[in-house]
Amino acid sequence: MGGRGQVNTSKNYATTSYLLMSELAHNWNYGIVSSIPNGTIDGNTVIDTSGYNMIKLANENPQIPFDVITFWQGYKPIDMGYKTRVAEVLKRNLDSTLYAKFDLYGTPKREIDFNFPDSLIQIDGKAIAFTLRKMEKFLKRPISRINENGEEPPGAYRIRSIANDPLMIKMKESMKIDSWEDFIALRKLEMRNTYSSQFLKGVPQLNNTFFSFYTVEGGPIDRFKWSIMKKCMTPVNGIYYSTPDFYPRWPKNWKDWTGAWHGWKWIEIGRTIEMKDGDYLFSPFVAAGWSHKNEENITPGQWLGLLKCLSVIGAEFYYVGYFNLNPPFNNPADYAWQAAMPAYAQAITSRFEDVLKDGNVLFDSNKQPIISYPTDDRHVLLVARKQNNKEKYVIGGTYQPFSNDSDEIVEKRNVTVSINGHTLSFEIRRQGSIYIYEKTLDSRTIFYQLDKWHEDAHPDNWSKDFYFDAEVADSGLTSSDIYTTNTGDEGDYTSYVTYVQMKKNKNYLYTFTDRDTINHTHYLWMRYKGAGTLSVSITGYFNLGLFQKTNFAKTDEWKWAKISLPDGYDYGSPNTLNISLLDGGIDLDKFVITTKGDKAPPY
Repeated sequence: MGGRGQVNTSKNYATTSYLLMSELAHNWNYGIVSSIPNGTIDGNTVIDTSGYNMIKLANENPQIPFDVITFWQGYKPIDMGYKTRVAEVLKRNLDSTLYAKFDLYGTPKREIDFNFPDSLIQIDGKAIAFTLRKMEKFLKRPISRINENGEEPPGAYRIRSIANDPLMIKMKESMKIDSWEDFIALRKLEMRNTYSSQFLKGVPQLNNTFFSFYTVEGGPIDRFKWSIMKKCMTPVNGIYYSTPDFYPRWPKNWKDWTGAWHGWKWIEIGRTIEMKDGDYLFSPFVAAGWSHKNEENITPGQWLGLLKCLSVIGAEFYYVGYFNLNPPFNNPADYAWQAAMPAYAQAITSRFEDVLKDGNVLFDSNKQPIISYPTDDRHVLLVARKQNNKEKYVIGGTYQPFSNDSDEIVEKRNVTVSINGHTLSFEIRRQGSIYIYEKTLDSRTIFYQLDKWHEDAHPDNWSKDFYFDAEVADSGLTSSDIYTTNTGDEGDYTSYVTYVQMKKNKNYLYTFTDRDTINHTHYLWMRYKGAGTLSVSITGYFNLGLFQKTNFAKTDEWKWAKISLPDGYDYGSPNTLNISLLDGGIDLDKFVITTKGDKAPPY
């Protein structure tokens, strides 16, 4: 993304990469990420210049996780003190009994077999340990997480050719295993643990490092058995986070999958297996497409909608990737938005973290997890999650096209779905719509949207105004403050208003960084009903803040009121909007900070 591989780009890409990684880490919730390719620093074989810059950034920011990517097959052990030029698992000249010949989808293949000796695997692991120890010489803080590429032979596809292999039959019998599926998974687990233990246990600084493998999951084909293979990774609070690849690539492929490019159906099958094994959270690899023709890739709005649905079914964090396959590489300006979209989705996830961590998808009468809900419209994707021991739900939906033809479908539509006996109607959009549906302890029903301000376009083109729904506060708000009224039948939220019934002298806090830093007069528009006096203050990191006490005239209908904010305030800095009721009674629906003062929102 810094420009490496671009035509007419100098070696300044290392500096640019450092600046981009700093931006992502400080403002977009990323860890600081480095791979460990071969190279030299001060005569020590360790990493290249861009990798060294990432170590520098990690040392400067010990509060931000530092993540390292390893690649079992990608190192040259000879550069690390060993005699061989390729990883042991890739060698072609070992004893013939260590290899298998087989046919894979019509192509003859030869690769190492499941009897490959631990002594050779240990050499590969020690080569990684050698490099990590070199890296540790420059690090002044721990490595937080390591992810291994995890595409080394032998693969799970071998199960289709292994049953008649005398060596494998003998090995399986010696292990007293009945199932071939269990056999290849257990043996592969042993091989991977032998490899990773050389550095996870051999490098003292990695004792508390989280470790994962790419594509360890419950996917439908060419995947090792989840209940066994998951143990090659580090659990978190007893949960193993699967690492499926969600790479639909094209808008037409979001619903199913084509070859190696996996859409929602692949995730649905895998998540079903994983959740039945008790693993209700996961961490997918995600990419929206990498065609040289940018218009062939999934668009920002469609991608955001899909990522949000992944979050509702348990995606706590993402491994975000992009593939530059052949030079000339694609212009990073065309795909930088792909780094932003997972952060927008995860930001919404933080709004329902109680349901994410203390909840799960619902299960049907056959004890099968409901990953998504069927509808009569193939463009609709609906998901839901319920908090444990509480009638609180997160409901998500997206209206997905199968092409980038702007005339294929509209950007939003109303849907009706039955979730745990509740029939609900509401709007879903291409960019995703995430709702909270809750039966409160005082027998009220509340329904509100967490992401209304998100737009379908490229984020560069989103409105520079800042929209708040009063019920989506950062602090000071509980379900007892929130009320919903709807104009239709029970469960019909295609037209509704959810608002905050303000309590006297209680602070309602909303944090924001305004997207319009132009030094214009700003206005705070507030949609309210009732009458009273509000205290409104805005404070930021880089200024003394604003304070205003405002009287609101009585109205029994929803009405917009405008407050002019003083000039000279730095709206580009992180800010906190603090609203409290001083006297009277006011219900607050929503508010907008904008430079437009001539007419009330929406404009």
